[in-house]
Amino acid sequence: MAKRNGSSTLSENVTKKLQSDILTGQYEPGFPLKVSELARDFEVSVAVVREALTRLATQGLVQQNPNHGFSVKTASEEELNNIIQARLINESEALRLSIAYGDLTWESNVIAVHHKLSQTAEHKEVNEKLIVREEWSEIHRQFHYELIAACPNPVLLDICSNLWDLSEFYRHCSPPKQQVRDGLAEHKALTDAVLSRDSDRAVQIFRAHIQLTADVLFDNH
Repeated sequence: MAKRNGSSTLSENVTKKLQSDILTGQYEPGFPLKVSELARDFEVSVAVVREALTRLATQGLVQQNPNHGFSVKTASEEELNNIIQARLINESEALRLSIAYGDLTWESNVIAVHHKLSQTAEHKEVNEKLIVREEWSEIHRQFHYELIAACPNPVLLDICSNLWDLSEFYRHCSPPKQQVRDGLAEHKALTDAVLSRDSDRAVQIFRAHIQLTADVLFDNH
């Protein structure tokens, strides 16, 4: 039993590392993920890697091909449009529920993570190329999750989390550019509306925020 638990932990660790590498653009869309090579790189068994890739395929970040090979998912404008539409529907409702049920601890957490986000630079330049900083991406994820964290429906929260991962894939496979938008102001307005318990205003700002991000991503495809 201990061995099985140990194998499961290894698989979870490999899953998290591969997920992070895919979401931060370490692997290009469509890149083949060879089980034997990954097993060697991670110093784990082929079975552990196969389990991790199967999990990521279930999440939609990896494609399992007919010949039993794996590859990073390919980018599709139609899918991106569907993801954005699903986020607007599900996260808007989760946000309303979170505002309705959130307590003072939740408010404090929203304030804290918003402050951290506002103090973290979004981009860095590597080899004369602008890329999204991994630290910012993680705090940005925490910020958006904290806004809906008080939603009492765990199924809805899981859906929102999975949709976030899929939209992050597109964020990182699109070349970032300095947009004519004020992300700091958008996040501040969203935070203020949430803390004021103005759910209609918060959802309106959230939907505009997501739609603007979608428009930028569509521009890059």
